[in-house]
Amino acid sequence: MCKFTDYALNLEIAENNIYNKDKICLSKILISETEIKGRKTKMSKENCESEARKKIAASIGATPEEIYFTSGRADGHLKALKAVVKASKKARPHVIITTMEDPEVLDECSRLERKDAVVTYLDPITTGRVEVAMIENELKENTELISVTAANCQTGTSEPFTGIGTMTSEKGVIFHTDAAFAFGKMPINVERSHIDMLTADASYFGGPENAGFLYVRKSTGAGEYVSEIALSEETLTVMSDMAESLAANAATFMEEIRPVRNHMCKRIFAEIEDVELNGHKDHHLTNHLNIRIKNVSAAVVQKVLKEQGIEAGIGTNSNILAAIGRSKAESAESISFSLKAGTTMEDADKIVDSLKEIVTGERTVL
Repeated sequence: MCKFTDYALNLEIAENNIYNKDKICLSKILISETEIKGRKTKMSKENCESEARKKIAASIGATPEEIYFTSGRADGHLKALKAVVKASKKARPHVIITTMEDPEVLDECSRLERKDAVVTYLDPITTGRVEVAMIENELKENTELISVTAANCQTGTSEPFTGIGTMTSEKGVIFHTDAAFAFGKMPINVERSHIDMLTADASYFGGPENAGFLYVRKSTGAGEYVSEIALSEETLTVMSDMAESLAANAATFMEEIRPVRNHMCKRIFAEIEDVELNGHKDHHLTNHLNIRIKNVSAAVVQKVLKEQGIEAGIGTNSNILAAIGRSKAESAESISFSLKAGTTMEDADKIVDSLKEIVTGERTVL
């Protein structure tokens, strides 16, 4: 049996709205407890979404109405691409994107090329960096969007996104950056860097899986073509709280982790033979290092390190390493380290000591 409770909702009951002067029509003022709970839940969800937008917007220097929720990195990037193409008033708008982007994003660009857009795929220089002049040389009259990752997830190379943003703002071109790997590891402000669209992924900064956000500058007109997904209150709260905290401490994180990464890097190149750097020696995330160890399987190194409680990434069949000139064989010898906040010099020494032992063992077998 459905229970009812008195819930007037500010209804003013006039005499002509009753069956008689003693009985009030239940359908007008009595609402089931289920409906009340539903309204309260909706209100709670709306408040949670509003608060999450405020925190995320503040973390990158945007406004809350410019924040859209996504299921992660690829989803946000795809939504950005599609929204710009749909909003464009140009016939077959021109899009410039690098060959280092997510394969799913590159596949979408191929689909857009067949009917809706013209796409230029830009190769980086061998350090994994895309210079502003390289992009500017590819501009056309109908160029609508330039999409360049803020920092690469494998090499750690950071792109000159402020320089790109300054150039695109002067040219009247929309600039999108995938900041999934950079967010929280370096300060990012969309106003100062003239970024028009930005994607981030909560799982990349230690938050929930299948959750992220997309920033779309209101003046681009692309926001109305973005269909965001619904995220749970718990996911929104965790993601936005972490975004707020990481952004506030990004500069401190950079300075604290830089000497640890540099110490680790110095020891590796001094104590292990035939090691090459993948990425830029100067422009990189201060916590990240990607190296190729000649004649040593990165998969084997990764497996042994994991057994010792040390996490490392490998780049087998990587389009990113291929884009900077690495062959499949060289990519299979490439391994990366991403240091977390709180990593000490002693931790770095443990990684290097373990790495030396593994490499010596593998080369002895050969």
